[in-house]
Amino acid sequence: LKGSLDGVDYTHFSTDSRRFEKGQMFIPLKGERFDGHQFIEQVLPMMPSAVVVEERWYQERGKQLAHDNVAIIGVNDTLDFLQQLAHWHREQFAIPVVGLTGSSGKTTTRQMMAHILGSQRNVVQSEGNQNNMIGVPFTLLRITPATQVAIVELGTNQIGEIEKLAELTQPTIALITNIGKAHLGYFGSEEVVFQEKIKLFQHLRPDGLIVLNNEDRFLRNYSSSHHRIVRVGLTPDVDVYGQVVNSDALGCTTFRLNDKVNVHLHIPGRHQVLNALMAAAVALQLGFSEETIAKALEIFRPVHQRMEYFEREGVLWINDAYNANPNSMRAAIDYLSGLHARRGRRIAVLGDMLELGKFAEDEHRAIWRYCQQKGLDFVLLYGPVWENVAQDVTAPSSGGTTFLWFPTHQEIADWLKEHLQQGDTVLVKGSRGMRMETVLEIYFRGEK
Repeated sequence: LKGSLDGVDYTHFSTDSRRFEKGQMFIPLKGERFDGHQFIEQVLPMMPSAVVVEERWYQERGKQLAHDNVAIIGVNDTLDFLQQLAHWHREQFAIPVVGLTGSSGKTTTRQMMAHILGSQRNVVQSEGNQNNMIGVPFTLLRITPATQVAIVELGTNQIGEIEKLAELTQPTIALITNIGKAHLGYFGSEEVVFQEKIKLFQHLRPDGLIVLNNEDRFLRNYSSSHHRIVRVGLTPDVDVYGQVVNSDALGCTTFRLNDKVNVHLHIPGRHQVLNALMAAAVALQLGFSEETIAKALEIFRPVHQRMEYFEREGVLWINDAYNANPNSMRAAIDYLSGLHARRGRRIAVLGDMLELGKFAEDEHRAIWRYCQQKGLDFVLLYGPVWENVAQDVTAPSSGGTTFLWFPTHQEIADWLKEHLQQGDTVLVKGSRGMRMETVLEIYFRGEK
């Protein structure tokens, strides 16, 4: 619409005026409650190389923009522009691009994979929770000529999103960690979740590879006449397998990879073995040896707030507060209940599991019963759904498990300060919106 595009580096851009740096291209996005166009005037004095605007906005309010050295690029929709730009950029590189999704374990599997591949290759991977319609383009636009492998995490909470993200990403390798009840309120059933997730496989490039979790009841029967499939599991009848050898006092598992080498994980929980196997399967397909994979996995450590553990004053803390759904909640409870080497009490601090819709109370009641079955000593609850369940359940302390609901993080921390004993183990978990890490922040406030 205005100015020259000479010198504009489209990979050097920002969508947030608060983090804008001089010389970047500014792409204002619109949301339900905001419109980035209103911050263009704030960005102009910082000399953007270009500003992308929606033409309708420009015709109505933007013609008065006055800055001779700034190019104004008109588009129909700024988010669509960002996505198309990222898609075009990705197609400029003939490198392996791994697309992964799943109901749980996505981030840990991605981080394990990046850790293995990064030991020998230049890897670009998704950062933080940038796995949506905005975050995926950010990842793709970070690919450079030096990049040898890209790992792109795809998330969804609505039907059709995986298909769109897969079309943007054009993966050459695709994997789904598992099918579970995450976002059940949006999808309605695990079968619908399965149908949504396998859109990733269906949009894989024709010569692409599918890494399949053969332990998942939905995925194990998946077949394709268009793509090669590598099956991963815990028995020798699949292509890449791991046999559990033992677990240490902290619940970190040692498994034997393809009956060739032992791998000792430093991330607790037996469910992490499958995450490690999925990452290993991709590395094997890219030419890595079992020995190289084992060395990398043995120095991998948990990412922040995902089965992150530490011991303080005789109490073992498990910070798994980043997110939660019924499947990951059960896995975490399995881990807590399985720490037989510790003599103290097992205490779970659980926040609500969000995005379950009409299934919310039933799924929370099922977790309540699961805690009883696993013999936990105390379960400290937080959130409105847990409050409703706690009021509705007639025998809150049956089966030897004591359930207590608290209205604030502060009161949970206060209870822990009063009641914790040496030898106890505390698991903290809940959906992201519940911010259960706040309990830890309050408990350890003032400590280094």
